[in-house]
Amino acid sequence: MMRVSTYAFYSSGELSMMQRQRDVLDTQTQISSGKRINTPADDPVGAADAAGMRTALSQFDQFKNNQGRASYLLNLAESTLGTFVDTAQTIKEKLIAAGNGTYSNAERLALATDLKGILGQMVGLANSTDGAGGYLFAGSREATAPFSQSGLAVSFNGDDTLLRLEVSSNRLQQVKQGGDDLFLKLRPGNGTFTTAAAASNTGSGVIDPGDVTNPALLTGSSYTIGFSVAGGVTSYQAVRASDSAVVASGTYTAPAGINFDGQHVKISGSPANGDTFQVAPAGYQSIFDTVAAAVQLLSKGVTTDADKAQLQTALSGLNASTEQVLDHLSLKRAEYGSALSELDGYSKLNDDRQLQYRSRLSTVEDLDLAQATSELSRRQTTFQAAIQSYSAISKLSLFNYLD
Repeated sequence: MMRVSTYAFYSSGELSMMQRQRDVLDTQTQISSGKRINTPADDPVGAADAAGMRTALSQFDQFKNNQGRASYLLNLAESTLGTFVDTAQTIKEKLIAAGNGTYSNAERLALATDLKGILGQMVGLANSTDGAGGYLFAGSREATAPFSQSGLAVSFNGDDTLLRLEVSSNRLQQVKQGGDDLFLKLRPGNGTFTTAAAASNTGSGVIDPGDVTNPALLTGSSYTIGFSVAGGVTSYQAVRASDSAVVASGTYTAPAGINFDGQHVKISGSPANGDTFQVAPAGYQSIFDTVAAAVQLLSKGVTTDADKAQLQTALSGLNASTEQVLDHLSLKRAEYGSALSELDGYSKLNDDRQLQYRSRLSTVEDLDLAQATSELSRRQTTFQAAIQSYSAISKLSLFNYLD
């Protein structure tokens, strides 16, 4: 026969009453906080799941901040390039005006002065800041102005490091780049090759910028087109520099189209005996060098027919180079626009995922208020019953059963 002591009765009653009190307090805490899980002990698995979702939501908040910063920088760069495009268009208009045969040396000099001022404006644009103490086009050297000017010479002081921000999971968005790719690495002339008249030419021959007729035939070599005049007949030869081979020849009648190794050029006017023209692969030429060349060209005096021919050839080449500038800047500006569009997509995706995670987090840890209120009422009733039961038991003793 098992005997149960009075102490055991009291102890059991106290423990039961305290447990019911804790149940009531736990439910009251849940109702007060609105959360089903207030400590990991409430639901260890759910608490771990909620912690993981909060970490993800914190990451999404960082992505959103980065997206805002990236959008600001991209819009600023795109706007700056838009101004650059407008400036390049102004340069082209002035070069076209300079080709007017009725312009005097003084008028061309005035255009040169205007272009010199535009060059300074372009350097200023290239040194645009990001509003936070850095420069837009300096690469990683944000504390240093990327471009410096001395006379007509412009130097690059930045680097080609591409700065990126993480705007979504495993997605880095380029927000800054070095100004060398934007403003220095352009192909002059028609973009494939350049044409020029020899400084020693005495005739009135003019060569155009040319174009590519068959890219597969390009050799990457330079060429010299020489003219000879004998007995009133003008003839020409195009010689490839790499092997001294004659690649085109014939009798010249103005204007003449000359084709060789996938390239075509047109020469007009009257070349003199011994005059030559050069055709060379287009290397890199900066936007600033193109404008500086225009300033130098228009600052020269023009007196003879040979001077006029030199001017027209050079202007033709500079016009073609300016077209390359416009195409290049427009392409880069479009890339910024595309990046902004892509950024909008990531922003919407980020918002959708945040909503999904918040909804899931709410499901895991938020409280069903109606259910919790009902549970509180039940637990309060149980607690009151435990109090009354303990009170009744605590009054019992053997003397209650003695008459």
